[in-house]
Amino acid sequence: MKIAFCGYDFFSASLSEILARGHNVYRIFTVPCDNRVDFNQYIYAIGSEHNIPVTEERITPQTIEQLRAEGCDLLITAAYFYKIPPLTDAGIRGINVHPTLLPIGRGAMPLPWTILTDQRVSGITVHKLTQDYDAGDILLQEPFAVEPRERIESLSAKAQIKAKEVLPRVLENFASYWHDARPQSGPVSHWERLTKEQRTLDWTQSVNDLDRLSRALGKFGCFATFDDRNWWVYGVSAWHQSHNYQPGSVVHKTNTEMVVAAADGLVSLLYFQPIKRA
Repeated sequence: MKIAFCGYDFFSASLSEILARGHNVYRIFTVPCDNRVDFNQYIYAIGSEHNIPVTEERITPQTIEQLRAEGCDLLITAAYFYKIPPLTDAGIRGINVHPTLLPIGRGAMPLPWTILTDQRVSGITVHKLTQDYDAGDILLQEPFAVEPRERIESLSAKAQIKAKEVLPRVLENFASYWHDARPQSGPVSHWERLTKEQRTLDWTQSVNDLDRLSRALGKFGCFATFDDRNWWVYGVSAWHQSHNYQPGSVVHKTNTEMVVAAADGLVSLLYFQPIKRA
């Protein structure tokens, strides 16, 4: 099959794996990244290594027509931000790699919600592309366990490793998986990107809630206000403790840590930095 791959570094290991197994990826579409939180450095490196052109230009109906003229058989999206125009008229099949067990967790950034909603099992779904996001028939699903105190970093790694195993399996017997694809069934949930309010550490909440939000966002950062400033917080260690401090007040400082009072305990901020004032 002649394949076009769409995505950024989150699933770049899957791209490397299918290339290593001899699949013919001849074009790569990626998205603009700041290379601080979202990255496309590996994608560009893979393209350079294999002499595959890489572009950040958004896929349009004209792009689909060009792919058809080039004889493209399959378009794979794996962490691609943009909606793909309809493929049927072009005779191109499309699949998406999604980091939840659909129909649970449809949406652009589901991994934080996997932690926030206390899921104990998640997984990878490979499904047909449709014009409804994350709603296509399922070719293959593979689960993995979510630990009680999972962090976004380890959850992301689990999803990436599982995708690297699953996507080549689909491609190696693609006709069968495509033919046997089954409609999604069960309760549907949509997990969209968290708003600023949802990403903010509310010191009037329980330390359990604050810890969960920090684990869900990790390297992406939570918003917080304390010490008369606004901050990014990337990691905390929280514990229950009776106290008479006002929630949100700084109760202790060291050279590298800061401890802030919450409703029912204290929160040590391990990694944090002030948000620059405009």
